[in-house]
Amino acid sequence: MKGGSINLSKKLRKIILSMIYPFILLVIVILFIFGYYIVKYKQITHNVSVSSAFNIDFKSSIDLKMYYYTIGNKQQTTLPISDVEDAITLAESLKETTYRKESIKALQNILEYCSNLKKKMRMIAETKDYDNRKVQLENNIYVLTMLIQGKMSDYIYYEAGYMASLEKEKTEYIKLVMALTCIILLGTIMYLLYYGLRFSRSITVPIGELCENVKNVGDGVFAIPEVNSNYCEIDQLNTGIQQMATRIDALLENVKEEEKMQHMMHLQLLQAQINPHFLYNTLDTIIWLVETEKYGDAVTMLTNLSMFFRGILSKGNDIINLEEEINHIHCYLDIQQVRYQDIMEYSINVPEQLKKIKVPKLILQPLVENALYHGVKEKRGKSTITITCSDQGEDILITVVDNGIGMIAEKLNFVKNSLKNSERVGFGLTAVHERLKLYFGGSYGVDIHSEYGVGTTVKVQIPKEFEQK
Repeated sequence: MKGGSINLSKKLRKIILSMIYPFILLVIVILFIFGYYIVKYKQITHNVSVSSAFNIDFKSSIDLKMYYYTIGNKQQTTLPISDVEDAITLAESLKETTYRKESIKALQNILEYCSNLKKKMRMIAETKDYDNRKVQLENNIYVLTMLIQGKMSDYIYYEAGYMASLEKEKTEYIKLVMALTCIILLGTIMYLLYYGLRFSRSITVPIGELCENVKNVGDGVFAIPEVNSNYCEIDQLNTGIQQMATRIDALLENVKEEEKMQHMMHLQLLQAQINPHFLYNTLDTIIWLVETEKYGDAVTMLTNLSMFFRGILSKGNDIINLEEEINHIHCYLDIQQVRYQDIMEYSINVPEQLKKIKVPKLILQPLVENALYHGVKEKRGKSTITITCSDQGEDILITVVDNGIGMIAEKLNFVKNSLKNSERVGFGLTAVHERLKLYFGGSYGVDIHSEYGVGTTVKVQIPKEFEQK
């Protein structure tokens, strides 16, 4: 599957959501606008209703009560201060839900007049002369209540005007929303036409190519072209058809050329020794080095990786010089040391006179990989992998030693029994053991010694001279 491929169902959801989102946003905007105006209307309607009820009887009520109080009528023996306080409370509550400047100013005037009215009431209460009380009633009380009533009328007038302006503003917003709806609807239709055709073509064209590839495979043509697509489902189909064509071709070639079967088995055996995570991690490390602008380190690592795979290929030869095998291990460990420099060191000691001895390729890399992943990585702190080649007369002894975590006795016995019974264990360990026995006989192979907490030693003994079968 390609890195940039996407899922068809996700693509469909994306298209559907890209059509729904504008309408959801439009609905939210509409609800917000109407909610805003509903709240405003409710506030203004309440303000006008309350202020109108106040304006109907405030002046007449206060004037009458103050008249009775002034003339000394028994119906009103106290000042109607509480009525004025109620008016002040009403004006202050209206200010909390009033937004127009003129209306707020009118309410402020009412509060000032009410405050003055209370003062004038107390002045009448403090005046004993009847005539002066009458004059104060007419010149102060009646005038102030008239002013309060007038300002409340002004407030009602301003609020009614504000209501009319809100109505006009709401109408303009509705027109705008309708225009926006038409634009979004038209854009959605155009989007569906464009992306719908494009989406259908992006599916039908590669499917048609896949069908053509299947037809070619049925006709015996196995060299089929890759089908490019942005969708993982089609990529999976393409990969499956490619693999099917490759396998059918390989099977037919095996039937036609029986003599190549052993070579293919050897090649698959060599490839099986390579841990795919090594390649993934190496490439990830190279990408990280490039991203951090460590170009020199990235080039060095790429060079080692190239030499590593060149050593794997070895021009198709299965038997190489010991020097080439050691160079291959150098490349492998140099690559790994970039990633595990904090926990791994290594040393290689090969006498010059042994470098031209012929050995099967890739017999050391699985052993070193085992030492790294099962020994060094499992131990806290830094460990060392040591590779030594020594002359043993007719044979050479290659030793891979690590002072990593080692193995407990039960695990060591399990590994030894697995090698003895040709059971798969470790990273290619059994494959190396079996190849050595295949090339040199049953007395050769891999010998392992390990102690938990101390480390592991793997010995490989190879004759200096042998005839390749």
